[in-house]
Amino acid sequence: MGQMNRRTVRDLRRGNRSTLLRQLYFQGPVSRQELGALTGLSSGSVSNVVGELLADALVEEAGSVESDGGRPRTLLRVAPGSGHLIGVDVGETHVRVELFDLMLTELARWEHPLTPGGLERDPEPVVGHILAGLEAVVAKSGTEPEAVIGVGVGVPGVVEQGDEVLVHGPTAGRDAVPLERLLRTGTDLPLFIDNGATAQGQAEMWFGAGRGADNAVIALIGSGVGAAIVTAGAPYRGATSSAGEWGHTVVQVGGRACRCGAVGCLEAYVGAQAVLDRYGRAAPGDRPGKAARTVSRRAARRAPVRTSRPRSPRSWGPPEPRRGRARCWRRPPPISVPVSPI
Repeated sequence: MGQMNRRTVRDLRRGNRSTLLRQLYFQGPVSRQELGALTGLSSGSVSNVVGELLADALVEEAGSVESDGGRPRTLLRVAPGSGHLIGVDVGETHVRVELFDLMLTELARWEHPLTPGGLERDPEPVVGHILAGLEAVVAKSGTEPEAVIGVGVGVPGVVEQGDEVLVHGPTAGRDAVPLERLLRTGTDLPLFIDNGATAQGQAEMWFGAGRGADNAVIALIGSGVGAAIVTAGAPYRGATSSAGEWGHTVVQVGGRACRCGAVGCLEAYVGAQAVLDRYGRAAPGDRPGKAARTVSRRAARRAPVRTSRPRSPRSWGPPEPRRGRARCWRRPPPISVPVSPI
């Protein structure tokens, strides 16, 4: 009986540490008084656990704020260097690996180009790129592997979660890629594999415009088209883990050819390649593909693609009426998605 009580007390203390660390990470910097209100723990429990976290160098002081009376309140936050995170983006055209501290400050980056659909057709080289990237960012940052809390891997396609994580690609080729098993042959780091759009949606809920919301839809439009659906604060996956995989929904019977082999898919109209193709046909008299190559070059160096008069930040609301003589701007044809009548 005494052994059970000791185990219960230990588990309670561990739960309190976890609760405080989570609030400090997502809400910090905050004071001890605010931690009590956020967690529902007593002031004594907060003080004891915070003392332990400070002694373990997991939490640090981050300045102070004036109180209503008495001494200023000391602010606390998670110590940025107490752990490290690695993000892996397996896109349609690249593998990008980045290492961060806990404040999401980038410490190292590695990138390698891919051919579209590489993960489904020939996963072994992609796995090799991921493992090479993990080794490179850890070495470049000087981080000890034991300090890496986790590696998040975002991939295209349907990710089946279970005893073994399997990736089902939308294009023709090898299906049910055992990505986690393949990665385990080269790393012992903790792995968390999910669909790229779902991972982006979770990040948006934690750190972006979705903070404080319970329900949201976050769309990802790039080389592929996907979405993250969040209900009651958690990602909704559906019965087959394919909720949000709307890029290959047919929106036009007999429409444009899609890389998945079907015709009329949404991605064939709003995906990156479709947009570039439309820019390539936008200017009569230009050499074929000239505009598409221009857009690609500017996107590669992260320069804005200018298709209309730029607006100043103070006019992010409705555009102001133009004054003086109107200027003629040649625009590409609008991108529209035809929808078949039901």
